[in-house]
Amino acid sequence: MLTSGERIAVTKDGPYLVFGGIPLKEKRIKKDAMGRSEKWEDVRDHYPSEVYALCRCGASSGMPYCDGAHTRIVFDGTETASRKTYAENSTQYPAAEGVELRQDPALCVGAGFCHSAYNISRTVKKEKTLGIATQQICDCPGGSLTLRINGEEIEPEFNKEIAVTSISNKIGPLWVRGGIPVIASDGFEYEVRNRVALCRCGKSNNKPFCDSAHLR
Repeated sequence: MLTSGERIAVTKDGPYLVFGGIPLKEKRIKKDAMGRSEKWEDVRDHYPSEVYALCRCGASSGMPYCDGAHTRIVFDGTETASRKTYAENSTQYPAAEGVELRQDPALCVGAGFCHSAYNISRTVKKEKTLGIATQQICDCPGGSLTLRINGEEIEPEFNKEIAVTSISNKIGPLWVRGGIPVIASDGFEYEVRNRVALCRCGKSNNKPFCDSAHLR
């Protein structure tokens, strides 16, 4: 059983330290015949210890774990993410009556579900396509997109776990699921959310969160 000590601590110019024996999995995006994001699929489970370190510089030879590579490449892990809440940073977009679609572009990881076979800007405008919009929201790993329908927040039910992802055959972020606290290197606690994505390529301009830099 998971404990109240579950948390992810960002270390200064170093790895993420994960406490509480949080389960670690690997997931990748399955593409359809047109090369569009279709769904997440499981790759494998890891069996980490109670405390473990995950690479965030992108240079470890033992991915997803840290092997000290950040010291060899002189990694600059300075955290630049906003410390405001999602509600403060996000913008509301047009949608059907009773539907609220919001986005914080700084948290987009480039997973592509929001503009795959259907564009979410259209699926939120008609009642008959709200089911598609709901799935698109639930597949957005960074929590960049959120949805409320008649005042009810639409969120998937996640166990507390971390998923190591790959997107478009490239290294993807750490998909942190189930409301796990993320603690900055100076002790600040970022807003606890059901789903966030942490950079593990070392290139994000929104550290510690992913901003799709791995695709660029």
